[in-house]
Amino acid sequence: MIVLDRVGKRYGAHAVVDAVSLEVARGETLVLLGRSGCGKTTTLKMINRLVEPTSGKISVFGEAVLEQPKEELRRKIGYVIQAVGLFPHYTIEENVAVVPKLLGWDAARIAARVEELLALVGLPASRFGSARPSALSGAKQGH
Repeated sequence: MIVLDRVGKRYGAHAVVDAVSLEVARGETLVLLGRSGCGKTTTLKMINRLVEPTSGKISVFGEAVLEQPKEELRRKIGYVIQAVGLFPHYTIEENVAVVPKLLGWDAARIAARVEELLALVGLPASRFGSARPSALSGAKQGH
């Protein structure tokens, strides 16, 4: 479960996120919808600590995110690297396998996880795995 309790982010006097509260249960899908600049991306980045909140509390699986090492938090919840974060000279499969390789997983475990994750986001490995990021649409690169 992900819980945001009155979470905010300020840059100086400018509030980009102001007192957001929500709960997302395990297995639930939540959509943040709003105009450009309303704080959707900042809110998501605060959940995995790419951006630090300036107020409120965020917890994931009952643990406060600010009390966890960033890397461990991100490995627990996962997040999708989009466009500029992808290695253009790697295939889609190779991009997805970067972190498991860094963690020292064996090849069979990596292959199974890559296939599982690609299927989960609607990019089956059999069809997209050997493609380069540039072969995907912008929307598919963000999956």
